[in-house]
Order: sequence, then structure tokens, then C-alpha cells
Amino acid sequence: MKKLLIMLSLFMTFVLGCAKTFEVNTEPGNKVPNFELKDFKGVKTKSRKIFNNGKPTLFIVAAEWCPDCHAELPDVQKFYDENKDKVNVVVVFTNRKSSLQNAKKYVEAQKFTFPVYYDFDGSISKGFKITEVPTNVKIDKSVIEDFQKGTMQIDGLNKMFAN
Repeated sequence: MKKLLIMLSLFMTFVLGCAKTFEVNTEPGNKVPNFELKDFKGVKTKSRKIFNNGKPTLFIVAAEWCPDCHAELPDVQKFYDENKDKVNVVVVFTNRKSSLQNAKKYVEAQKFTFPVYYDFDGSISKGFKITEVPTNVKIDKSVIEDFQKGTMQIDGLNKMFAN
């Protein structure tokens, strides 16, 4: 019985140690570790594939229930339409106080065409230490260049990515 408990403890330690968690130091200049993004259908994309493709990335964590996100996301759509050839746009909808179905309905109703993902298990919000939505992050070559909490309008987004 004692051996069984020890083996079970070792197994649980191994399983918990292998969990796909990551932590981001969100201060500018820090590298973002590779993690998985999942679109609304659950299709996985490695973050480094986006963050290291030669274009800077606007990375946003948002929620369909958030009034500030409702104010910002139409400007994000405009920014995406104007800059999609030179800037990646990634919008991740949080699972906090939400559901995948509600996020899908919101995106469809608003006719957003920028790339959208869903934080199925809360790991992205946890990894980036998201305390409020929207949160906007400029990432270039997997390095954080800017981290802004709160609503941004088109002028602020353009300024964030001005060369």
C-alpha cells in the first residue's frame, strides 16, 4: 500500500509538472514563451509562428461582455483592415464570465474579420496576468514592446505601431 501511494504521488507530481502552463513577464523587453492559441474550432497554432513571422503583432485579450471591448474592437477591425499586410492582429477572447458560444455569436454579429482565438482553459489570461479587458500588447519577434490595459482607439493603435 505504501509503495502504491509513493508511486501515485510521483505520477501526480510528473503530470502536474508537465502541464502546459507558461508565465509572461509583461514588462517591455521581455520575451514571450511559446504557447498554443486555439481558434473557435479548437484548431491549434503555436504563438511563435505568428510572433516570429517578420511582422509585429497586436495581441489583445478581450471579452464579448465587456463594454470597453465593445468600444475598442470596431477600431481594431479598422486597424486590421488598414494594416493586415504589415501587422499581425490576434484577438483572444477570455473564458472568464463567458462561453465559447457567446464569443462566437458576438464576433459573428459584429462581422469581425480579424483573427480570433478563445482561451478555453484560462491559461492565456493567467500566463499574461490579465486583470482587465481589453489588454493590448505589442509583440515583435516574441518580445514585448508595449503593454496597455484599457481601451485603445484607432489613433492609439496607429501610434503604438508607428515606426
